[in-house]
Amino acid sequence: MWDILNDTVLKTWISGGPLMFGLAALALVIYGSILQVMIYLSRLKDLRKNEHEWSHWIERPEDSSGLIGDMICYTQRDIDSRKELGFRFEMLHRRLIQPLDRQLKFSNTIVSAAPLLGLLGTVVGMLATFLGLSVSYGGNSLDLVAGGISEALITTQTGLMLAIPAMFFLSSARSQRRDLHYFLTQLEARTFKQYERKGFSGNL
Repeated sequence: MWDILNDTVLKTWISGGPLMFGLAALALVIYGSILQVMIYLSRLKDLRKNEHEWSHWIERPEDSSGLIGDMICYTQRDIDSRKELGFRFEMLHRRLIQPLDRQLKFSNTIVSAAPLLGLLGTVVGMLATFLGLSVSYGGNSLDLVAGGISEALITTQTGLMLAIPAMFFLSSARSQRRDLHYFLTQLEARTFKQYERKGFSGNL
């Protein structure tokens, strides 16, 4: 069974033409990039806790724990003005959001390239088909036509097969990115509220 499957895959690969090598390389880059995004987000899974689980830590940073606790302690340690507090949260956004945004932008770009590379294979395959139709002698003409059609269809299909699952992964990653931004916004708002209760609201 495995021999038959291997033969089928190999024949399909060969029928797709030389652009299949480009699609294979692109697949490695796409899913390598997505894997990096997923690993990065998995390291931040502690931030998915319900707000009620961490909001009381803002008043008592010494009781906090985990990644959220580290962030609360970082933003409140040796703070003497609203400006300093705002700067701490700005740094948190830069450290957590900006690297993710850069990786998502890169991933979106290379995912969108997969169907385009498949479309290029379609054009190359159709050119081979037209070449076959222009040849006047029997068997060779049919072989060229069949090969061109195979190349056109297989590369297009492969490009879509690479892009569609990747789009679902990236959609999930963007959703988690929004959740991360919402968490930081909530943490900042609650911290400023607690900060103002301490009587520092006038310190700019």
